[in-house]
Amino acid sequence: MMRRSIAAPLVLIAATGCLATKSDIALLQADVRTSRTLSAQSDSSILRADAERRAQIDRVLASIERTNDSLRAIATRLAAFQANTNGELNSMNQQLVTFQALLGQTTQNVQEQRRQIEALREQGMAAASVPSAAAPPTSADTTHRVPPGTPGPAILYNSANEQLKKGSFNTAKNGFELLINSYPDYESVSTATLKLGDAYKGMGNTAAADSVYQLVVSKYPKTSDAPTALYRRGRILWDADKKAEARQIFNRLLADYPRSDEAPLAKSLITP
Repeated sequence: MMRRSIAAPLVLIAATGCLATKSDIALLQADVRTSRTLSAQSDSSILRADAERRAQIDRVLASIERTNDSLRAIATRLAAFQANTNGELNSMNQQLVTFQALLGQTTQNVQEQRRQIEALREQGMAAASVPSAAAPPTSADTTHRVPPGTPGPAILYNSANEQLKKGSFNTAKNGFELLINSYPDYESVSTATLKLGDAYKGMGNTAAADSVYQLVVSKYPKTSDAPTALYRRGRILWDADKKAEARQIFNRLLADYPRSDEAPLAKSLITP
């Protein structure tokens, strides 16, 4: 193949009418070798560059894949965070609605209590003497009228009873007096009268309490409030160191109401 490459320039030189020396031929051959070497080196450089570019492309693709994986993981965490946040917000909204409902109910109850207290103040601030205040009108009293704006008997009873439990004895007293005088036929009027005595006792007015307890026994002897009133009368005397008088009341309790809840209490006090 080399001979052909050398022969071609010789033929060309001969055709042009020129003679080539050995040195010219050697130079020409060197040029051919140099060209081949350069071509080979160029091809090798191109191949190395292509390989490097492919390696770079692979690295970039791998980096892009890692970035995509990170983005997918972030998107998953973000979706989970949004779901948790939405759940918490829904829970908070439900709690807020419940709180608002309770607040509205409490506000309504406070307003109702205020209205009841105002009614009690308007109707019952002027306290009469114990017998007249505690004693409801007789059935023959046809002039009895419920004062305008007076709450119903159940409302009056519950309101006064709550005040009694809280220790607001004067307010409770006024409420029970208003109930007894306004609704003498109320089904729980005997209990209201008993609790009126408790209110007086809470105020420290034991004489008034004793009078009201006597009224319960005389006016409602067949109710369960009667033995309770008797026991409380006896206990007032017992605590005041009036044991003889207390024993008389306790003995009456045991005789008239032997099966009452208060009977064993009274018996335990007077039995040596």
